[in-house]
Amino acid sequence: MKLTSILEAADNTRPGDVYQNKRTGEIFLVLAPFQSDFGRKWDGVEFNLKHKSGPFVSAGAVTTPAEPKAFEGYKKIKLSAKDKKTIKELIKDPENREQMSRADTNVKDVERYVR
Repeated sequence: MKLTSILEAADNTRPGDVYQNKRTGEIFLVLAPFQSDFGRKWDGVEFNLKHKSGPFVSAGAVTTPAEPKAFEGYKKIKLSAKDKKTIKELIKDPENREQMSRADTNVKDVERYVR
């Protein structure tokens, strides 16, 4: 992979984009960018929808490394209708809502981007 293609992928990232971890299969929903001393980073939520014991929220809040390595090892995907429905059900669970609120993740942002 060339450096220019990595930079182009980093520039095209927007809130609401979904990335899948190539190694674990977890889904990362991008919520908001912020600027740090090291560059632009992204906040988001991770879901594991393909686990043996059922789908769950992996992390209520995740911060990526600075770009251009922010989504190295991830593949950009589109959510299927089934995945969107599963995420909506996970968000309705009070335990998952509490997990996300403790991590200062706005549940309404997740709902908006999953639509």
